[in-house]
Amino acid sequence: MNIQEEKARIRKEIKRRRADLSPKALAKIEKDLPEFIFAIDDNELRSKIKHAQRIALYRAFNGEVPVDGLAKAFMEMGIKCCFPRIAEGQMSFYDVSGLDDAEFEVSSFGIKEPAAADGAVDPSDIDIVVLPAVAYNEEGTRLGMGGGYYDRFIGAMGSKRPYLLGICYEFQICSDVPSEEQDISADFLALIPEEEYVE
Repeated sequence: MNIQEEKARIRKEIKRRRADLSPKALAKIEKDLPEFIFAIDDNELRSKIKHAQRIALYRAFNGEVPVDGLAKAFMEMGIKCCFPRIAEGQMSFYDVSGLDDAEFEVSSFGIKEPAAADGAVDPSDIDIVVLPAVAYNEEGTRLGMGGGYYDRFIGAMGSKRPYLLGICYEFQICSDVPSEEQDISADFLALIPEEEYVE
């Protein structure tokens, strides 16, 4: 099995596991996530959040870890929050003032994107990126959906890249996630314990 076949196998399995998560479990995770993240005893993570002026997040799709509650908590702290929009094969981030439907529109992929199509955030102004992912290995190497948007966006920033925070379910940790040169790795992985989503 080559690398691409192995990635496809892992994506299929993790997407199946995510599909088993109930709306009730996802709602609980979203509600509890801010307290969970802020309670993590890691000095670098705490410092990055404390000093962040702008954080990039995503709108959860197909069982991804729901981070809307975390975004709202960041906004209440006075941190600007931006979200990705895909256009012509490129990903850019746009600030939003809230998570109301009026601020977003549904893309051709079925994902909520900022409705504003101008005024993209300068990548160097993003302090933290909360990464969506299909899976990670123990070293934090990320497996995405296969479009390569985050790999290209982060890779283009070189040594000036923002702090990368991965938040995932325990079942998303896969030792056999293959790594290629362009694959990005999270600086910190926050694992949501199984008891949070198993009913």
